[in-house]
Amino acid sequence: MSIMAAYFKWTGLVLAVVLAAVSAAPAKKATARGFVISIVTDGTYSLQVNDKTWLPSGPSYFYADGTKYSSGDGSLKLVQTSSSSGTDKLGQWQDTQFLYHAGENVVTASIRTYQTLNAVIFTQKYGNPTSGTTSGNRDSVASAFPSFKITGEKNELGYVSFGGSMTGDTSMKMGQWTNTTASINYGIVGGPLLLFDHDQNVLFISPFNEFMAASVYKEDDVISWGIMGGVNDIPAMYESSFIVYYSNQGINQGIAEWGALMRYYYGRDLSYRNADLTNNYLGFWTDNGAYYYYLTEKNKTYEDTIIDVKTYADEMNIPYRYVQYDSWWYPKGDLGGVLTWVPMPSVFPSGMQYVYNKTGWPVSAHNRWWSAKTTYAKQNGGNYDFIVEETKAIPTDKNFWTDLLRESRKWGLITYEQDWLDQEFAGLNATVTSISLGRDWLMQMGEGAAKNDLTIQYCMSNPRHILQSLEISVVTQARVSTDYHPGLTNWNIGISSIFADALGVAPFKDNFWTTVVEPGNKYLSNETHPALEAVVATLSTGPVGPSDMIGKTDVDLLMRCCNADGLILKPSRPARSIDKSIMEKAFQDGKGPVGEVWSTTSQIFNYNFGTILVPSQDDAYQLTPSDAGFGDDFPPSVIFKHTWPTPGGVANFSQSAPLTISGCALTDPCLWHTSPIIYFGSQVYLLGELSKWVPMSPQRVTNIEIAEDVYVTLVGAVDETVEFSFGEDFSKVNTVSCNLGPSGSAIVAHVAKSCRPL
Repeated sequence: MSIMAAYFKWTGLVLAVVLAAVSAAPAKKATARGFVISIVTDGTYSLQVNDKTWLPSGPSYFYADGTKYSSGDGSLKLVQTSSSSGTDKLGQWQDTQFLYHAGENVVTASIRTYQTLNAVIFTQKYGNPTSGTTSGNRDSVASAFPSFKITGEKNELGYVSFGGSMTGDTSMKMGQWTNTTASINYGIVGGPLLLFDHDQNVLFISPFNEFMAASVYKEDDVISWGIMGGVNDIPAMYESSFIVYYSNQGINQGIAEWGALMRYYYGRDLSYRNADLTNNYLGFWTDNGAYYYYLTEKNKTYEDTIIDVKTYADEMNIPYRYVQYDSWWYPKGDLGGVLTWVPMPSVFPSGMQYVYNKTGWPVSAHNRWWSAKTTYAKQNGGNYDFIVEETKAIPTDKNFWTDLLRESRKWGLITYEQDWLDQEFAGLNATVTSISLGRDWLMQMGEGAAKNDLTIQYCMSNPRHILQSLEISVVTQARVSTDYHPGLTNWNIGISSIFADALGVAPFKDNFWTTVVEPGNKYLSNETHPALEAVVATLSTGPVGPSDMIGKTDVDLLMRCCNADGLILKPSRPARSIDKSIMEKAFQDGKGPVGEVWSTTSQIFNYNFGTILVPSQDDAYQLTPSDAGFGDDFPPSVIFKHTWPTPGGVANFSQSAPLTISGCALTDPCLWHTSPIIYFGSQVYLLGELSKWVPMSPQRVTNIEIAEDVYVTLVGAVDETVEFSFGEDFSKVNTVSCNLGPSGSAIVAHVAKSCRPL
């Protein structure tokens, strides 16, 4: 988290708060002054960056007693302006408070700044129980504070608006921030807003609390944040807060800093994500896009088919460590809602526990929304409290989740996949009109999973759901793409991964095929780019879920993702779109690469090993280490193209020796790796395990020591053989074949060309 200094000064009626940011990263020590919030005692305010107003305030308003009270027409009465100070979990703060009367109702709007944060928090607080707060439109807001006018000029600011399902990926919008070109997502599907200029300045705006009830709304050239417009009753002392976070370190770093602040504030525990078996090991998947999605082997049940998948995997030495069951296994009502979350006898005649015992595979299991006829609801003769509406239902009894998931452990459940989150939330009147039901639903689900030592995957989540996961550490992964379909672009997760990872959630791109042609598939399609699908899944740091027909797995391609035990050999963070790629999409000014350019790093001991993925790029582009997100202090390094079994084109890589990107295609994506140069008599660099998508992965390499030789510690499966390569003086490649022995670990040495099992 950044270290900030702040000072406050009164100039007439304007309180100017200037926030000077100093990056925490040792590589970026330069200070940057220039983020200012000006607050006027009449309730107006504005945000400036480097003396340029990015966001002037719009009208504040609050619905109460069926009436809209607005500062724009004078019906919202400002009674008092005051200030206060104190300390909370984030540090010392100063508040400016505006006390409003909305008819007979009292609402306080406050603006909080911190001495140690480059952020501003806007809060609405209701002084008394307030009814009639709905705006009449659930996709608008019942209150507006903050509210900003869109005033940017062409080519001045760009924006990204997260929205829709799949962690805000499906409706994501971007472009130039002007009142004629800005088209943001709002309402139930709306999400955080990112603003940026050409000089690495960014503002990121999101809800700060009460995520399931918070919304954003755009009307004409005004964008407002507040409580979602369908809520009709707000209790006394209810607070709804929104954060504006500033960084001068660019898009990726800025969102990462915002995420670090949010995770710290909510105490999000990343140990669940890091330890989740389905995040870390190879699994077989059966969801939409998979060969066996609502399809079995001819004249066989799913029970037979899953057991046959296991037999084939054993024959081919494919180390699947779990299996995913999609929506085909449980009974559903007339409109597709879940009746009972138990297996249908026609699917698993011997039961799910029988299959678990036969395969030894733990299970990641899918669930939909609950049918209005669900057998669990008391209204239908069940044992649990539900709200039941015309077509859908939602549980309100926390014991329901504890009991349901406890029973599911018996047949091997380890990860509960809650799909259709957007439809469950938006499809009920109760959830979009209640201030608290949405949060209660997800919190109770999370508590039930935690009590049963399970993790959760979110699927079809709106941004509000993924933000709510800040309070639910067992949510370890989330879909960040549309459903897989052979040959389509479900792989394109470079921007949505930034958002998910910032919140501590592993991005998941869905399943994929490893071969082009899989006869008899229900999609009547071929997979034109299996290598791209496989490498994107590996670089995501989320689940890697192949879904091939029995007999059609490209084992050599698939095994590039993992070790012999199925442990995913992945980077330290997800691959993400570089800043200049995002900026080019917004500005379209030719200053960045056209197409997708992603990067990531593997951090091992004191060294960083970079990876650059370019799925497609026709026009040549010169990419420097700083453009790739590797930092201005990037050490002397080499870069080499991923070609197997030997690297292609080892060359210097530095600010003065950029990488030329061109000729990349979906069927032949470009993948480069960087390695710092070790000066050891000659120039030595670690090429690593060249048969893997990530040749220098923290899951494989645990230590690098420079002594009388260059020593690298490797770990893996018992008796696994690793081909590890060293490079020297841009021309020599020294590959050591190393058997890890009974301990599953060994040390390889460059000069001695030796391997010593530990």
